[in-house]
Amino acid sequence: MGVCETVEERKESYRVQKQNTRVPELSLDHKPIPLEILLKALKSICKITLKTEKEIIYGTGFFMNFHDSKKYLITNYHIISKEMINNDIIIEIYNNKTMKLNMNNREVKYYERPIDITIIEIKNNDNIFDDVEFFIYNNDNFGKDYIMYKNIDVFSIEYSLGKNPECARGKIININNYEFEDNLPSNNYSSGRPIILLNNNSNLIQVIGIHKEIHKEINKSNNVNCCTFIGEIFRKNYLTNNNNYTNNYIIAEININDKEVQKDIRIISSYEEYCRVYNIKELKKEEMNEDKIKKCEIKINDKVESFNYFYKFSTKGKYIIKYTFTDYITNTNHMFSNCESLTNINLSNFNTQNVNNMSYMFWNCRSLTNINLSNFQTKNVINMSWMFWGCHSLENINLSLFNTQNVIDISHIFSYCESLTNIDLSNFDTQNVTNMSYMFSNCKSLTNINLSNFNTQKVTNMSAMFFCCDSLKNINLSNFNTKNVTNMSGMFFYCKSLTNINLSNFNFKNVINRNDMFLGCESLRGKIF
Repeated sequence: MGVCETVEERKESYRVQKQNTRVPELSLDHKPIPLEILLKALKSICKITLKTEKEIIYGTGFFMNFHDSKKYLITNYHIISKEMINNDIIIEIYNNKTMKLNMNNREVKYYERPIDITIIEIKNNDNIFDDVEFFIYNNDNFGKDYIMYKNIDVFSIEYSLGKNPECARGKIININNYEFEDNLPSNNYSSGRPIILLNNNSNLIQVIGIHKEIHKEINKSNNVNCCTFIGEIFRKNYLTNNNNYTNNYIIAEININDKEVQKDIRIISSYEEYCRVYNIKELKKEEMNEDKIKKCEIKINDKVESFNYFYKFSTKGKYIIKYTFTDYITNTNHMFSNCESLTNINLSNFNTQNVNNMSYMFWNCRSLTNINLSNFQTKNVINMSWMFWGCHSLENINLSLFNTQNVIDISHIFSYCESLTNIDLSNFDTQNVTNMSYMFSNCKSLTNINLSNFNTQKVTNMSAMFFCCDSLKNINLSNFNTKNVTNMSGMFFYCKSLTNINLSNFNFKNVINRNDMFLGCESLRGKIF
């Protein structure tokens, strides 16, 4: 399963090596990894051979450059631990050049299991230095490096059993705190291999984690690999220019009536690497401890409240809640979801520069009439799905400063925004979006949408995109590229006010499902061309 092999050769290699593989064979019914990306990544990965008196240990490592200009070799702690430093450690790179890794006078950090990472400084005078390419890691790409998103395509290169490099592709299938699991095929002694996001940009090769071991109990039918996210480990220990977000805060105003007492009083708890939100009635007492909430302070009507008890309010009233964050936030998923009595929210001091997931952020905030997002930084966001779903009272929204160049999923983003009459998305960069399903569904007051700059070349799902847009009279889709779309079912379902639509440039070649595409569009009869 060499780096340069074709798909067919890789299939045959998998068949031959099946008995030596610890996980089931991965289906290869996908496009091969671009050779340019493989070769570039290969130059940043090495074989590790550790000779002890009793045995020879093999493993994989990779090189990374942090923004402080220092360069490091990263591998697992169970390969190079504190106890191993007096043994012979041989590093071999892609061009067969080797060096003996002397641990003296070197910066080394050890993270024992379950994190299981060893980080070793690489110096200019090291024998392999000039031949190695370093994966880049800094503040600017932190949000993209540290992805908390299931089903993302990933690949890896490993030196298993001390043999030649091998490549495999798969997906992230589960995420849990600082760990995640993938279904990449894996041989024995593949520990230390990097888990790399798969995209078509050879200038943006992003390592998100390091392979550790295989979990057999998580999925009974398929063994999966366990990995450690590297982003939070590196950020905490190596990013020297951390901003102090003492002024990073959100102010929310809520009105609670007799029937909704305590319904919308929520706690935002910042964990090690991302933000969680709990409904106060559902939060268990054992979860309300200082370790999990020490990075967030809450004030209710200017009074600092403790986290160690359930909030007790009168049966009705108006409350101003201020959340102050003292650390990075990378995930705002569900942050204010289902806050039905939230009437106003001030986000002007909320720093989102490292956020990569904004899905469900304002889900079902049915009383919000306006949201000022002019200060939002979204360049690292990859998921905006369901972001404003159910914001029934939202009358206008300004997204002119949104940077969506890395967004993959915008499905359901404006679903049930029934009061919106116009949405200007002329600045939206959708070059990487694959899912636009239900994007404007049930926007019943929407009369105009500017989609003139939409790039839909990667979109595969447009199902129910304009579902029940009752007031939409016309829409210009002349720039839409639908060559990769497979699902258009219900795309214009019950758009009863549409009088004409031009689909002459639509490519239906790969469309599998067009069921009910124009059902209920009575004014369109005979006017589709």
